[in-house]
Amino acid sequence: MIELDRDSIWLTQPDGQAVPCSLEQLTFEIAGSGASQLDPEVLRHAAAGVLHYFKDELGRHQITLGEFAGALARVLDGLGLCVEVTGAELQADPTADIRLADLRELACAAGKLGELDFFPRLHSTLREQIATGPERIEFHGLRSAVKLLLGRKHWTNGCRDLEDRIVRSLREWWVQEKGDRRPLLLVS
Repeated sequence: MIELDRDSIWLTQPDGQAVPCSLEQLTFEIAGSGASQLDPEVLRHAAAGVLHYFKDELGRHQITLGEFAGALARVLDGLGLCVEVTGAELQADPTADIRLADLRELACAAGKLGELDFFPRLHSTLREQIATGPERIEFHGLRSAVKLLLGRKHWTNGCRDLEDRIVRSLREWWVQEKGDRRPLLLVS
């Protein structure tokens, strides 16, 4: 396979053929007319983050348009931007076994013990979810959980540090899990 530049990835077509696609081509294809509603710099950074996620975090060099569109839609939604992303409907697989967990709910359950109770609950939840053998586990509400645990109304450097520790912990626990097939892990 030909090695692509840093801002490109192989895009799997519906017929199974893979073609190289740049970040700009992907973004234009997916955001289309919705792109005019956004600051182009925000859209470019969001799309670059999604590309980084697939290539560097997951180690994938080939994706479908639906996968990219679905991830970009979640990122933009997480930023509080309501933009219709075309192609996201290709991501939905009604037969996929997906487990959802709410990080804010875990933070609420931790109560006054905060992080002391939150991290063991998080680890336990991840193990329980993995034990059911799903294709994908999705943890949602990361930013609101962080602010709740720290008692903050606005995002701070301390929030960023805790967010990094939560993601790093989940990644480490996920890697430690035994088994022939670990599910995909998504944290948003």
